[in-house]
Amino acid sequence: MLKGIILGKGVSGKGASELLRKLRVDFEFYEDGKGVNADEFDFAVKSPGFPPNHFLVRRLKGRKVKVYGEVELGYRFMKGKLAGITGTNGKSTTTALVHHTLKVNGYKTFIGGNYGIPVSSFALETDEESVSVLELSSFQIEDLTSFKGDVGALLNITPDHLDRYSSFAEYLKSKVKITEHFETLVVNLDDESLKELKGSKFYGFSLKREGDFYLKGEELVFPGFKINRRELPLKGVHNTENYLCAGGILYLLGLKGEEIEKGFKTFKGLPHRVEEVGKVKGITFINDSKSTNVDSLKKALLSFREAVLIAGGKEKGLDYSELKDLIRQKVKALILLGETAERMEELFKGETKTYRVSSLKEAVKVAFEKAKEIGCKTVLFSPGCSSFDMFKNFEERGEAFKEEVKRLEEKLG
Repeated sequence: MLKGIILGKGVSGKGASELLRKLRVDFEFYEDGKGVNADEFDFAVKSPGFPPNHFLVRRLKGRKVKVYGEVELGYRFMKGKLAGITGTNGKSTTTALVHHTLKVNGYKTFIGGNYGIPVSSFALETDEESVSVLELSSFQIEDLTSFKGDVGALLNITPDHLDRYSSFAEYLKSKVKITEHFETLVVNLDDESLKELKGSKFYGFSLKREGDFYLKGEELVFPGFKINRRELPLKGVHNTENYLCAGGILYLLGLKGEEIEKGFKTFKGLPHRVEEVGKVKGITFINDSKSTNVDSLKKALLSFREAVLIAGGKEKGLDYSELKDLIRQKVKALILLGETAERMEELFKGETKTYRVSSLKEAVKVAFEKAKEIGCKTVLFSPGCSSFDMFKNFEERGEAFKEEVKRLEEKLG
């Protein structure tokens, strides 16, 4: 009888365990520090966050034990069409937008992967008519082997996760590996890192020039139809990219123009992505807690004429120097917290007034005071860093920000 070991007890590990139970396959979870006899197991399922160079992974592979990623495991029991989206920024929104558009048009559809829903948890529910939409992280892509999907997408690639990867080139390579696993791909023509991706399997989208899917004036142009972006709910340059990429995926999946437009116009976005969360004494507070790197912070700033910015978080070794001009032009005051506060203050103190704080509560209070003092109408919370120095994840961080804004509203009206 087959026996497996699951490496990682998080969401992915639990999803894999659900699938194995349904298949009546024997397994156990790996417990850190506990001795493991690799010869006891026929296969292993590795969660994406489990280190690929962990001694146990090496030992299992050395004993010829098959090590599957959780997405790879789920894939082997799936039916129907598969779409997969990766990129540094915007992949969750684009994944949700594609799934929403399919759903409101009556398609049987599933969403999962890095989106927070394990592929293993719904794999057995798919059928030949279903369309599964997966958000794929670089960690998940690394673990793919036999996986083959219909339409994949590369939204953008900018420096991130340099605490795990030795260089940007290594991170880029892990993302571009998605091209090996999809029959057709939608890629960002404006991204210099992706310029080598050419050929009949690639379809390009662009904000700057004509492509297969592109922006012309205020029109999103697709083969045979156009959508006016002014009529769409999500604003900002980053969301224009998301619309073009999602529209390209949906077009290649076979949806009609009117179906895509219906989905776009009824999708209200995801929390913690340039989300308006309150207004106090005429000052609007924006929650962009999902901003965990330089490019996401840059795109958030480009969405506003000016703002008081709250930034900072866990140190990931990212280069923030390219933001200097934007900080000088748009940021009227910069409130800094977390591990990166000192480094960011040193970098930006010549571009705008900077203030270091020790908590998110203090950050909201100081940002409001400075906005009122300066006459700025927007406080933007866009950290540009991960949350792990102070919070469990970006969602918890975003909810904490919203709670502090709510308290300020209740106090000042």
